[in-house]
Parts: sequence; C-alpha cells; structure tokens
Amino acid sequence: MEKNAQTLITRLPYALTYDPAPILEQAKKIDDRGLISISIPIHLESPNNGGRLISALEDAGLYLVAKIVWYRDRHIVATKSKRLTNTWEPIAIFSKSKDYIMSRDNTAKIKKGYESREAAFDEDEYLTCIGDHWPVRNDRRDRRFLPETVVLNLAQLADLQPGDTILDPYGNPGVKDTCKLFGWKYFDSGLKSDARNAKGRSKNQDDEDLKEDRA
Repeated sequence: MEKNAQTLITRLPYALTYDPAPILEQAKKIDDRGLISISIPIHLESPNNGGRLISALEDAGLYLVAKIVWYRDRHIVATKSKRLTNTWEPIAIFSKSKDYIMSRDNTAKIKKGYESREAAFDEDEYLTCIGDHWPVRNDRRDRRFLPETVVLNLAQLADLQPGDTILDPYGNPGVKDTCKLFGWKYFDSGLKSDARNAKGRSKNQDDEDLKEDRA
C-alpha cells in the first residue's frame, strides 16, 4: 500500500490473546490525524483479552481516543463454556497523537447513502449511535461481519469523504460491503490469512471456534 489510508476500521479474529505488533505496523499506514478503530471479540475463556490489547497498544505509544460498546438485541449462543455469554463487543478508537480528527456531528447529519441513494440502514437505529453505546438490530448475516451501522458511524467519526480509503487489516466482509455502498476505497492487508497460516489452522477450524461468537 503506497499511499496512507485516512482511517483504519477492522474486527479482530476471535482469539484468546492478541499480539499488538501487527496492529502497530498497520497503524503506520494511517494519516497522522486519522482514527484507528478496532472491534475486539470477547473470548469466553479469556474475557479480558481486549483489555490487555488496549493497554499494550497504549504502552506502545498509541493514544486512546474512546471506547465504544456495540451490541445486538439477542444473547450470543455458547454451548461449551461454563462462563456467562456476551451480548456486547468493545471498540477501541486510537490515534497516533492527541491532534486527531473526530467529527462527532457527522453521525447525526447523514440520512442518505453515497450519491443521494436511499440509505440501506435503518435511520432510527443509525441515529442512536451518537454516544458510546451502539445498539445494532439482529439480522441473518454471518455474526463475524462488523455491522454496517457500526462501520458507517466509525467512518463518519473519522470524517471520511467519498473516495477516501479505509484500511481493514483483517479483511472483515462487513467493512468491505459498507465501503462499496458508500463510495470509500477499501484495502485489506491480509493479516487474517497470515495469522491462520502461521498457526497451521484451516478455515473450518476457525469456523468451529467462532460457533461461540454467534448471536
């Protein structure tokens, strides 16, 4: 990727622990004032996996701008764990410095999609995503998809304009689909495939682990 992206939006793979090094490397590709938004699935056997990652990224020099919770209106199904299940997932928003851009008003203004097409999201649901708790209506899509409402709001907080680029290191289909709908360029760094290959895992094994991460 030759040119910097304006923002990073991604959802990490389901894992017990996270290595901050790949995220820090990807952060170098973001504009100096751009936002770095990371949705972190809570592992049932390691509930503080996200907290440890956030602390590690802060210790490495990233500035924590905000923490957001997004959640669906149904409980996540878990069949094997003795722990409580989760209805929510945290998003940590970072920047490289305190001189960042965050356009909070954008989330209350946008009512139509790119080039004035009718928006694909529910307007009442969308307008609730102004504070730090974002409710997301359940649908029939794969639960690994970062919901369009969440991606859209993160992009608007980052003041993304048509033609700007979203970097998605872990290749989440929900991010890609939202970029296509709203006219943003999309770049997938391929880290999800790299992580799977490094561990000798197959896609079927990943799918099995993610059965506990469904709504």
